[in-house]
Amino acid sequence: MNYLKWLPLVGCMVLVTACASAPPKKEAAQPSAAASELYAGQPAIVHGTEFPVMSAEDGTQRADIAWREGRLELAVYLYVQVLQFAPNDAPTLRKLGSLHEKLGNLPLARRAFEMALNATPMPDAATMERLGLLYLQNGDDEQARTLLLRVTLLDEKRWRSFDALGVLADRRKEYFVALGNYDAALRLQPRSASVLNNRGYSKFLHGDLKGAEEDLRAALSIEPSTLARVNLGKVQAKERRYGDAFRTFMEAYDAPHAYNAVGEGAMENGDNRVAQTYFENASTASPSYFEEAEKNLVLAREFAR
Repeated sequence: MNYLKWLPLVGCMVLVTACASAPPKKEAAQPSAAASELYAGQPAIVHGTEFPVMSAEDGTQRADIAWREGRLELAVYLYVQVLQFAPNDAPTLRKLGSLHEKLGNLPLARRAFEMALNATPMPDAATMERLGLLYLQNGDDEQARTLLLRVTLLDEKRWRSFDALGVLADRRKEYFVALGNYDAALRLQPRSASVLNNRGYSKFLHGDLKGAEEDLRAALSIEPSTLARVNLGKVQAKERRYGDAFRTFMEAYDAPHAYNAVGEGAMENGDNRVAQTYFENASTASPSYFEEAEKNLVLAREFAR
């Protein structure tokens, strides 16, 4: 509504004169394609009380503060506004990638890191590693392998890349290649529980059960981990140490699932009567119908005949 028409003529003339002499108000930049592509989560109207971002410097400063305060959605919103002024700013794109990864928006995290790589003429090993690890997590094995190999050539101290390359080699059943990569990672990061767990599981896969147990126990001595306990239980079950395996699985599962896990290990060993006993215990211990254990029990009974 034009409120000027309700004012007396003289007042209107004074107001118009004053407005003409005042400096023009600076408008916020309009959203760019890059900015719109990397925003998700709460509708922008949720942040409607925020003052408009008037420059890249202003937006970056406010976004950094929001991130430090744990206001991650607001930080994303503000960094996206920064891209209206600097669509190809690699540091901002990397920050958006990290935030989206933390918030679980993995497709947007990948897109942000891809844009960050394309925004600089020289390859950045840290950004490439983050992107390669996201590819690995998403099951894009070939893209992950290509990128992570480049990372290790650019920066031979990137232990996470060596670790990830080990995982990729295990998926291809190239166990000696995997061990070489895990060894390289551990030379750089000797007390990494995650690498020790991965190397231990790799040894389990290619039959080195003693070495597998040593690595998994070393991992657990550094950091308690459900995954390392489960892997140790699998090793013990493979060695037919079913009582030890059950006790280990009980540190990771409830009783029904622990019984079922030992039963699966026994059935893989061909010890079908032992497996049947554990599956029966799993069904008995479960307060409700345990479908997986019942299916395994049927198989164990068939094989035990």
